[in-house]
Order: sequence, then C-alpha cells, then structure tokens
Amino acid sequence: MTSAGRARGNLRDWTLRTWRSVSQKKSKVATLLIVLYVGWFIYLSLKQYYGYGEPPFDLAIFDQGMWLISHFHEPFVTIMGRNLFGDHTSFVLLLFAPFYRLVPEPQGLLVLQTLLLAGPAVPIYLLARKYIKSSVIATSLVATYLLNPLLQRGNLDQFHPEAFQVFFISLAIYAAIERRSALLVVMVVLSLLVKEDAVLLVLPVGLWVAARRGRRLGMSIVAGSVLWAMVANWLIIPWLLGATSIYASRIPFGGVWGLFGTLLHRPGQLWSYLISQGRPFYLWQLGCSVGFAFLFAPEIALIGVLVVAEILISNDPYMHQILYQYSMPLAPVLVLGTTYAIAKQPRGWRRDALATVALGAAITSCALWGIAPYSSNAETATSGWLSSRSIDALNYLERGLPPNAVVSAWYPVISHIDHRVQVYVWPTPFYASNWGVTNDTGARLPVSGHVQYLLLPLVMSESNHSDVFKQISGGYRLVRSGGGFGLFEEKVSP
Repeated sequence: MTSAGRARGNLRDWTLRTWRSVSQKKSKVATLLIVLYVGWFIYLSLKQYYGYGEPPFDLAIFDQGMWLISHFHEPFVTIMGRNLFGDHTSFVLLLFAPFYRLVPEPQGLLVLQTLLLAGPAVPIYLLARKYIKSSVIATSLVATYLLNPLLQRGNLDQFHPEAFQVFFISLAIYAAIERRSALLVVMVVLSLLVKEDAVLLVLPVGLWVAARRGRRLGMSIVAGSVLWAMVANWLIIPWLLGATSIYASRIPFGGVWGLFGTLLHRPGQLWSYLISQGRPFYLWQLGCSVGFAFLFAPEIALIGVLVVAEILISNDPYMHQILYQYSMPLAPVLVLGTTYAIAKQPRGWRRDALATVALGAAITSCALWGIAPYSSNAETATSGWLSSRSIDALNYLERGLPPNAVVSAWYPVISHIDHRVQVYVWPTPFYASNWGVTNDTGARLPVSGHVQYLLLPLVMSESNHSDVFKQISGGYRLVRSGGGFGLFEEKVSP
C-alpha cells in the first residue's frame, strides 16, 4: 500500500473512531437530558404533594382504586362514587397492582407517571439516530420531546392512566416503523387497556401499518381496536355503572347523531362552535411545540388526528387546554412525526434546518407554556402551598385517624388519607358533590350515617359549605386541632 493509501486508510479509521466517540457522547447527553427531566419532575411532583399544593381529586381516585385492588376489595371508589373501571376502562392498572404493593403510596404513582412520560425519549432517540444518521439531531429531538409543554403540564396534573398511553403508543409507533410485529401487538393490546377511547390512537397506527408494512397485520389492529372500543363503551361501562358513561354528554349537539346532523344541515353552526373557547389557539400550541416541522412529511403525526378531533369536538373546556392529561399522548406522536419528517428530507441541510426549527420552537414553547426552571409558568409549580405550620398540623391530624375509619375530609387532604374502603370529599356524603353516576348534587346520601371522622378547617367558609357543617356539627366533637384545622369524631350515644 502506498503512503497515500495508508494515509487515507488512517484518516478513514480515525474518522470512524471519532464518529463512534461522538455518537457515544451524544448518547450520554441524551441520557443526561432524560435524567434531568425525571429528577426535576419527580422533585416538583413530590414537593407539590407534600405541600398540599395540587388539586388531589384525580390522584386520590386512582390511589384509592389501586389500594382497593391491591387489597382485594371491590374497586368502588367512594371519592367519586363510581366503580374505577366503570368510570374508565383502565384495566392496565390491574397489571400494575402487584408493583403498587411495593410502593403503596400516592408518591409511587407520581414517580411512575414521570418515568412513563420520560420513556418515549428512548424510541425517539433510537429512530432518529438510525434513520437520520445523526446523534446530534437525535439528541436535539429528545430535548424537543422533553421540553414539550403538553408533556410537562400533564406531568404535574396529579396522576392519570394516560401516562401509560404516552409510553405504549410511542413504542407501538417505534415497533411499526421497525417492523417488529410482536412488540407492536403487545403495545397495541396494552394501549387499548389504558382507556375506552384508546381506539382513537390505535386505529390510525393500524391504518399506517396496513399501508406501509403489512395489510393483514394492520387491518387486524384496526378491527381489534374497533371491536374492543365497542365492548368497552357499550358493554363493560354500562354493566359496571348501571348506566351509560357519564362522559357521553361531552359530545355536543345531543350526541353523535346530533353532531352529524349539525355537520350536514347546519355546518356554519358547527364551524362557529369549533372556533370558540380557544380551540384555534390550542391547535396553534400543538404545532408550535415542534415548530410545525412534521408538516414536511405528516403521515406519522397524523396518527394523532382522531385524538385532536375528539378534543376539539368535546364541550368540556378542560380538554382543549394543554394544562391537562388529555393532550399528553399527543406529545410523543408529534415528536415522532417530526422525527419521521426530518428523516424523509433528501438533503442534509434540510434535515439540520428542520431539527433546528423544532428544537427552537420547543425551547420557546416551553418558556411560554411549560414548567422548566426558565419557563414563565415555573412559579405555578411552587405556588399555593400551605405554610409549614399547617402542613405539620395536617400530618399530625391525619395520624389521629384509625385505619379504615370512614372519613369525610377537606379537598386538599384527600389524597393523603385515601387508603380506606370509605373516604369522601367534603361535603359528600352529607351534601353530594361531584359524586355518583346520576345527578345527586345536593342530596344527603344514606352512607352519611356511617361517617366516623371529619377532617376540616376550623373556620368554615361558604365555599367550604359551612351551612352543611352547621347542620351536622352537633353529632361530632373536636378531638384534635392545629394549624387552623380540626379532627372531629362522631359522638357515640351512651
């Protein structure tokens, strides 16, 4: 070999060694980003929990439900007055029940949620590194995902099974692209077990597989997801509730047929509805979170189109806000769609440009709407907490509750005392509020005669239903107090 040939060989070997070294370093950077995300949001979630700084209703629902399941009780969640699986068919929680026994606390659910939400960063990195062939861009896409405000705001919104969906659907898309049929089928099944409307994500995955990978497998996924949605919504939920889903009323214009009738006969009215209540701004936020980069090859991003349609159609104003859990599953779909779009670009400079736009948009979106340390909303993650004196007092009062005593408690306390068969959010059950299947608001429930303890503020305001407390206070005596709160015990007749 000539000296020139040896020089070229040495240069090639050096280049390969350098590339491998850079790739490994970039992989470490991506890992560091994931670790930082997990650490930051576990810290915020637990600080929020211990400081009584979050609305605890949904967290308490799933914590009481998991406690009931793991202790072999019927999963009738008294916090909401419905069977856990009649409210939503989140049977994936049954698979998690054995692990819940290892960490049987709400804190475990909060940590689990953060880990599940961080998980899609791995398939995003692997797909980007393989198909874009740039560890730098792969790492930037991991950052784009972790900075997504849909993800971050949902992460601090108590606990919801949608966190499982975020992880499962990202792996399902990864498996579909990589032609890993066994993994795809497992992720599809798990996704369907998250919630009764999971078909809205799984069906588009099946259509993509049918078009791009294998018609038989893809159409099997489509048919299976539709069949399960019918069973979950038309059989399981009515059987467990004794009524149709309470969420069916979220479809405007009188339900599905009324919606289609409005579309056919009064499209202007439907259009006026769809541009109201901030829905266009919600769409803008979705696209801005990745700089609309997915539009350059949108077929993977379109997997989320049915979920977006459900959110826009719903008359529940919470759904078309990025503050809540409903939008979380869209975060990995948007970033995986962006990854796919970048990979489809024929020239390196276009890939670099799109990746830069997506990352820049993610940084900006996070600053405007996220909960990173530099975000304008960062203070919302640390505001509204009780004083240390009140926190210590509540911890003291909670220790005074006997195991499995029947309790009605002040709203922010409920997720700290929900490991019992019967626990209610004040003023329920003395004055039903946000409870049951039918409209029982204002009714005094028969179980009110079983309430042994009340954990409430000592000074009751009108918003805390002071009138209800006046009606029943004669039947209870104050046994502990501190920090402006009191533990009241039912008086026992001699």
